[in-house]
Amino acid sequence: MTLLQALILGALQGFSELFPISSLAQTILLPALLKWDMSNRENPDFLAFVVLLHLATAIALLIYFWKDWRIVFLAWIGSAKRGQLVYDEASKFAWLLVAGTVVVGAVGLAFEKKLRKLFEDPKYIWVVAVVLVANGVMMILADFIKKRQTPPGSSEIQGKRAPELTFIEGTAIGATQSFALVPGISRSGVTIVAGLLAGLSYEEAGRFAFMLATPVIGLAAVLKVPSLLKPEARHMLALGIPSAIVAGATAYLSTRFLMRYFQHNRLSPFGAFCIVWGLFALWILH
Repeated sequence: MTLLQALILGALQGFSELFPISSLAQTILLPALLKWDMSNRENPDFLAFVVLLHLATAIALLIYFWKDWRIVFLAWIGSAKRGQLVYDEASKFAWLLVAGTVVVGAVGLAFEKKLRKLFEDPKYIWVVAVVLVANGVMMILADFIKKRQTPPGSSEIQGKRAPELTFIEGTAIGATQSFALVPGISRSGVTIVAGLLAGLSYEEAGRFAFMLATPVIGLAAVLKVPSLLKPEARHMLALGIPSAIVAGATAYLSTRFLMRYFQHNRLSPFGAFCIVWGLFALWILH
């Protein structure tokens, strides 16, 4: 892998992890269409490279939402001191994040490796393109349903806030991240869709989705940190460190853009992109 390829993958990770276009799909389809040799995906040095990109993305999310995370951390401490899980809006939101993270963490530990091996097999790359199209259709349908559910005279951009969710709703929204283990399904996309269907506004659904993604992405990367320490992985740091910086910067800028975008806009443009890009990739691969 060349430095240019590594930097492109870093930017692609940071950009597509937050935009609802499936980072796994992009990092599988783009190298395949450009005829890059990515046969080393299971090698320790490549895994170390991936760990750095994901750590950078999680750090970028943590930095952007630091004020929110500070409130969450203080709420957890307050719950421990009071011996009461929910005592105000902040503590409710904090434990909604926990409820939404537990299920996807368990599913990820059980199935992530098997699913990635299956869909990274060159024979199944076309399936990734098909799933990406389905991801696009899902988001367009979500916009349509949200609009139909909106009372006359009000905007579908409006909705309730995350602390107003029940714990069952929060757990269900978080659990939908498990679908993102299938390349082509966007983690942020499927989580935002679930939030919209639960009655959240677009902005609040995006915020909840990104904050749910932070511990999932971060912990998944931390669990693989030992791969960075293996002797055969050290030479990858020369490519990994600059690529991680690019991934982190791209992820931060993407989050900043999307949080403003969802104040007044919907998912359909991203859905259209996924459909067009998936069909194009399917045609080229065929």
